[in-house]
Amino acid sequence: MGLFSKFFGNKKQDKTNNNQKDLEEIELLKREKMKKPPEKSNDVGIGMGVSFNISSDVNENSGLSITTLPVGVYTGSIATDFYVYEWFIKNTGEIFYVGKGRGNRYKVFHERAYEAEKIRKMYDTDSRFVGTGLTEEQAIEVEDKEITRILNETKDRLTNRIIPLFTKRDNGYDRSPNTPELQFETAPYLYASEIDEHYFGIKSQTFDEVMYENLKAVVFITRNVRDEISIIYGGKLDKYQGETIATLSTNGSKILKSKYAKSVTAWIYIGDDYVINYEKDQEQALEKLGRNIPTYYLIDVWKFLKEKFGEVETISTEDVLINPIHNRVPLKDIKNLNDWERGFDGGMPYWEEGDKERKAGNLERAIELFDIARYNGYNAPALYRSYAMTYRKLKDYDNEIAIIDEAIERLRSEKMNINEIHNMELKERRAKALTLKQKLNSSER
Repeated sequence: MGLFSKFFGNKKQDKTNNNQKDLEEIELLKREKMKKPPEKSNDVGIGMGVSFNISSDVNENSGLSITTLPVGVYTGSIATDFYVYEWFIKNTGEIFYVGKGRGNRYKVFHERAYEAEKIRKMYDTDSRFVGTGLTEEQAIEVEDKEITRILNETKDRLTNRIIPLFTKRDNGYDRSPNTPELQFETAPYLYASEIDEHYFGIKSQTFDEVMYENLKAVVFITRNVRDEISIIYGGKLDKYQGETIATLSTNGSKILKSKYAKSVTAWIYIGDDYVINYEKDQEQALEKLGRNIPTYYLIDVWKFLKEKFGEVETISTEDVLINPIHNRVPLKDIKNLNDWERGFDGGMPYWEEGDKERKAGNLERAIELFDIARYNGYNAPALYRSYAMTYRKLKDYDNEIAIIDEAIERLRSEKMNINEIHNMELKERRAKALTLKQKLNSSER
């Protein structure tokens, strides 16, 4: 696995609701511009160095932090009774967790060591000391060296979420080595992590076979989109997603946003995901909807629709005349165009007020406030998402398409810290708006 994958390869936190997502985007963008660290961080180190921290929910089989600093948390204690311990399975000798502590730490329940505690519950395990009578700094160093030794010299699968940088192996949170390789135009597997497969017997599994009757109301799942884009889609995700959406929409299917919508008939994954995430989602569906949801992969749906309906003619801006009528000033006349922080401060309050008006149904007033936010230099996905939703509600597809095009270009050219999922969501909304505009044009003829 490459260094970039080590840093970012295991992030799979599911999306929150739009309001929370907007707030998170705003904080992320502002910190990026101001070059400030997050107000809260789970990454703590000693001395100088570089540290990368990817956080996760303690109940998720995800999250990997890799650091050039020693991996332990330094509390500033001056005690000299620290020790380093490790947990292992008795009949195999496999070490699955390394930690430092004092007193009874080595034998008490570790709330944040979720997978390690599952192993302790399932197997006959024991603990042993690697070093005793240590200062805290000495314990951190010993812990770091022991984790490095295990990952460099053994095949044991550690459940520690934070590991030293430049070890020969990662911990066991990535795809199991038994997961089939990704291939062009081939659906991947819902995969098990190495820990899940080795300790808990969880296996990778295929996506469901596509059934046309289940494509009436679908939700695209964009979680965990990583190297699939370049391998599975050959760098042309827009083509596969666009053609799929166009065919579904043309034949009366609905594209929904909430995967737990009452009318949802299928989930269509764009990336892959952990089996346990999929199983948790299905448990939620059973609880909320009283049924499981057929789960397909985009490539499989694309192939199925192509076989059923033939080649797809996607809508483009060349096929449909886009003629937005609006009062927005040209981008070149926007205030604070090259000063993101001042644009943020001057525009965000207007976006917030405009979004309140949008939710209250005062759509024209919402547009006016969004225009002011934009004019003052506010540039964030939240603004453009609000714009697009408002124009969609007004059935003003020309302006919806135009503002999405501006968002894609502006966020790209200004190199904002926007991930691929945001870009995909914008393009997905654009494709849907084009389809709706074409239908509107046809009905008016």
